[in-house]
Amino acid sequence: MARTSAIPRAPSVGKRPKFWRRLKIGCSTLFVLTFLVGLTGALYAKRQLDDAAAMIPDLPERMKLVAKDRSLILSKDGKVMESMATEFRKPIRIQDVPKRVIDATLAAEDKRYYDHQGVDFWGMGRAVFSTVSGKRVEGGSTITMQLVKRTYTNSRKTVDRKVQDMALATMIERQLTKSQILELYLNQVFYGAGAYGIAAAAEVYFGKTADKLTLSEAALLARCVRRPSDENPYVDMKTALHNRDVVLGIMHDEGWITETEYGRALKEKIVLKKRVTGSQDRIAPYFCDYVKSVVRKELPDIDLTSGGYRIETTIDLRLQAYAEKEVKRMVSRNRGLRITTSAFLLMDASGGVLAMVGGPDYKKNQFNVITQGRRQPGSAFKPLVYATAFEYGALDPDGSVSNEKYYIEDRGRKRPIRGGGQGGDVSVRRALAQSINNPAMWAMDKVGLDNVIAMSHSAFGIESDLPRVETIALGADEVTPMELATAYSVFQSGGDRFTPFGIVRIIGPDGLPVKVFGPNFKRRQLSPEAALGMDSCLRGVVAGGTGSRAGDVTNARGKTGTTSENKDAWFCGYTDKFIGVGWVANETKDAKGRVRYRPMDDYVMGGHMVAPLWADILNYAQEVYGEQPRSMRGGSSRRTADEPVVDDPREENGGAAEPTTEPEPEVQEPDTGMPGDEASGADGTEGTPEGAEPAQAGPSGTKRDKPAEKHGDTNPTPEGRGDGRLPVNDNVVLVEVCVDSGLRASRYCPERIRKAYRPGSAPKARCRTHKGPDG
Repeated sequence: MARTSAIPRAPSVGKRPKFWRRLKIGCSTLFVLTFLVGLTGALYAKRQLDDAAAMIPDLPERMKLVAKDRSLILSKDGKVMESMATEFRKPIRIQDVPKRVIDATLAAEDKRYYDHQGVDFWGMGRAVFSTVSGKRVEGGSTITMQLVKRTYTNSRKTVDRKVQDMALATMIERQLTKSQILELYLNQVFYGAGAYGIAAAAEVYFGKTADKLTLSEAALLARCVRRPSDENPYVDMKTALHNRDVVLGIMHDEGWITETEYGRALKEKIVLKKRVTGSQDRIAPYFCDYVKSVVRKELPDIDLTSGGYRIETTIDLRLQAYAEKEVKRMVSRNRGLRITTSAFLLMDASGGVLAMVGGPDYKKNQFNVITQGRRQPGSAFKPLVYATAFEYGALDPDGSVSNEKYYIEDRGRKRPIRGGGQGGDVSVRRALAQSINNPAMWAMDKVGLDNVIAMSHSAFGIESDLPRVETIALGADEVTPMELATAYSVFQSGGDRFTPFGIVRIIGPDGLPVKVFGPNFKRRQLSPEAALGMDSCLRGVVAGGTGSRAGDVTNARGKTGTTSENKDAWFCGYTDKFIGVGWVANETKDAKGRVRYRPMDDYVMGGHMVAPLWADILNYAQEVYGEQPRSMRGGSSRRTADEPVVDDPREENGGAAEPTTEPEPEVQEPDTGMPGDEASGADGTEGTPEGAEPAQAGPSGTKRDKPAEKHGDTNPTPEGRGDGRLPVNDNVVLVEVCVDSGLRASRYCPERIRKAYRPGSAPKARCRTHKGPDG
């Protein structure tokens, strides 16, 4: 059988292996994608560059915004009392920066600075490799890019932000020289401790100018910019020295310093300037703190430390300096009497603060007693009680009040109040002038505790919580000196109330007013009759009562206050132009550093120690501003400055005048050092705990039911008024009466005042106490 040979099959024409076909497709696709990505990237880069080009022209304006002026607190006459900014800047020209400082900066941040055009791609690649390999984390930003981030962008680590930084850096390099860019950088970068710029850093850390920095100091500062808040030499000297050595090593490796310079710089000891904190650069620091607290409260969105604000205030630096001196002198001269602290507030008649001394030494204690210190006012609170009684018609300034013993129930037993209690009645004027305690208790009893508390808040502007205890009539509550100044403004103004203010206006960085402050007053908080009646009584305090040491001040009116065991002593008063509140105490600290208030010497009373301080400061204020004695003007019940209105002190003492010192202290504090815990009794026993409501007792000590208050216990609002005051008849009758008799004055009466009366209530009889030569 014949064999046939196999014939080979010829390959198909036009067919190629699938691999090559797929490779071709893949390459083509990759090319297209690469082209599209490249095109997209180019378009994106062009857009970023175009945007950057549009932004660069405003670089000078951006520099101005970054280098904003400090915020200032100014006195009444425009003098700077405090400048505020978290950024301390001190511009410097590049030609004034020594080469060693520039080289240290480049070694620390951008050693290829002169080899790139804003973006160091080689450095960025090296940074990426170092980060990925785990050697160390690097940013790769050039000095130009850091300047961009400082002025245009922010610290967000996003691709968009990085690309924008690169575009802006490229455009800046096209428009500015390397020296110009470096000068901007050295003036803007943050070195920690509030210092912005190399010149500011040299002053903050070393107390010298930039041209005086040593190589070692320059290297230390250059590396601070990486972590300025955590690795500056004030915070972490060990790390700061390590960073300095790194910079010196780079400078040595690059050949910028010699071996000798390198070794000497490594061995150099760093000596920092002593860091200054507190009030060194400030005038009236207690007042400045008060001003800033008002800004925070009224304008919480304003950041004064951002710079550019001007706060114009009411403070008079002449009066401020004098008040500070007198407060310090008071403390330094009377430490033997256990006086360790004092405070004083002086305002004008509209409530503008002219002087504020929150303590004798701000460096030792920044607590501002004037605005923050709630202390028991003692008898300085009595005028509010009596004025409330006048307003409700429970008492009359020319009338009398009981001087019987007043008993309160204290922890299950009854005890009398000290001071007075001799029986019978005493004139209201004398009770206030001599600061007798029992009449004040009966005055509050007549008008009602709830009414006193309500009027203290509504009419007199007391914001502190007041305890519902009977001894509030003697000042067993806690108030600030500023609150007392507010209350006394009601008597000074004839019934209106002025709230203290220290800021006139705030000017923003754009030069426009942010807020205008000014007199804040509420009209007719007290009827004119009640206010003028109290004004007359307070004149009696200084004319012949416990405040007689303030009597040489023109038009002086006021009230003393001394708490139990002489822990607080006060004088609160005013003239036609000024209101002043003074306070002294014995402030100590226990073993745990807690503040305690201890008894002062028995001699330290408001009338003995604080009234003279008040008089010194008020006399000086009147010398500066001037003040004329009051005259009896038509249609006004203002009285002459020298009128004594206190009743005859022989009235109840068998013809012998009583001493003009204050009675025994009225208000008791416990030994905890915290004010207002207890109120003293008259028999030396412990007082009524604050917040307790003792049952009332009659003169015999027997418990009695509390009488209904004049206008009801549940609604302490006088009839006919929805705002807490009596109806006022505008047709007030002004009658000139004799100070001694209270009757219509004759031409023989030596001392006369003009008083306001409701129609039909004025005295008709003429004074018979003072007669002519024929009898």
